[in-house]
Amino acid sequence: MINNKKLTPAVPANMQLRSSVLAGLVFAALPLSAVAETLEQRVERLERALAEKEAPSQVQQLEGSTEYSFGGYIKLDAIASHYSDGERALAGVGDDFLVASVIPVGGESGDTNLDMHAKHSRIWFKTNTATDVGAIGTYIEMDFGVNQIGDERISNSAASRIRHAYLNWQYDADSSVLAGQTWSTFFNVGSLPDTLDFVGPVGTLFERQAQVRWTHGLGNARSLMFALENPSSGLYGQSGSDAGASAYDNNALPDMVLRFNGKSGDFSYSFSGLLRELAYKQNFTNSQAQAVPGDDSVYGYGVSFAGVWQIGADDVRVQLNAGNALGRYLGLQTYRDGVIEDGGDIELIDSVGGYVAYRHFWAPKWRSSLVLSASSADNPDSVADTTAASYQSVHANLVYAPITALNFGVEYIHASKTIERPVGGDDSGDLDRLQFSAKYTF
Repeated sequence: MINNKKLTPAVPANMQLRSSVLAGLVFAALPLSAVAETLEQRVERLERALAEKEAPSQVQQLEGSTEYSFGGYIKLDAIASHYSDGERALAGVGDDFLVASVIPVGGESGDTNLDMHAKHSRIWFKTNTATDVGAIGTYIEMDFGVNQIGDERISNSAASRIRHAYLNWQYDADSSVLAGQTWSTFFNVGSLPDTLDFVGPVGTLFERQAQVRWTHGLGNARSLMFALENPSSGLYGQSGSDAGASAYDNNALPDMVLRFNGKSGDFSYSFSGLLRELAYKQNFTNSQAQAVPGDDSVYGYGVSFAGVWQIGADDVRVQLNAGNALGRYLGLQTYRDGVIEDGGDIELIDSVGGYVAYRHFWAPKWRSSLVLSASSADNPDSVADTTAASYQSVHANLVYAPITALNFGVEYIHASKTIERPVGGDDSGDLDRLQFSAKYTF
């Protein structure tokens, strides 16, 4: 829903009285024939002059008009999950959507668990204002995911959280500046597969964060983006154990992203490059139980290719990612950025990930997607046996849409996690999941 609103200055009572008096004087001074033609015009002019004198700030707001709009969707998810090597590890997170890192390994087969929630419903609000320096837009979006504040016995409450909050200044026809929180420029969100699961394949990039982004159009559906984004470092500790992994906020430089978007016929694509500083500063305890200071700072990179090939109503979507600092950008930080070695130096971790997805329309109201995905990391020998070495996932769904805004679907998900060395005689664990979703977009 879009409403165009212009702010009209309110006229105080004393101004209305003076306007009435002036109108009376004008009426007495002019012939009746002239009054019929000019009285209304003169009263409007006098009121405008008085308003400009006594309320100039209100009148200035008339220079631009702001368009307001809001929307969102309501979504129900019903999810049945079965883990091959143990009970669910983190109820409430890994059961709301696929979090492959919490798949248990080395245990006995767990029970099947059913969970239902509406936490991924969302609402957004945006504005667009025409000004003398170009169009200025704002956007804010919230949902209720991963913030449980009530239990399932009574309230099933979840706190709202910011997903996106940014302004965008289109300062000329080809260029704009964005400032705020939104999808990382490194991540081409338009290439995500059409899955019912909230995130999707294990090999995808997935990151939202604060940033300043410059976008410049190059013509022919091409554009160039450059962004400075919020940094953070996720590292395995000196012990090499995953339990000792920590997030550090000791970076001095932002993450830097350069991205090119292009199109050739029915194929849209992007190339992205990422340069990051990985840093930490922390005291460690040595073998003599003494506090030993440690710190280091290194630089790493990531590259990504994403594309969507339109084949009539169907499409093929791909994403390929690689680098020695993908870390938190890949698959909900299924791997860390690096390892703090015994000497205190950071050793970065090479990793790769990606997917291919095919979406097919069986009929105008029926569609399916098949998604194959994988990722792996070349971990140093110093990491713990339980450190994740690779992930795989398969998504297959069927969606019925009686109208575009209303969707009912069912999706089967199979995901697996492989660790560095066997635990309890096993080095991998699986998740089998059946998900039903109902969603209405407004």
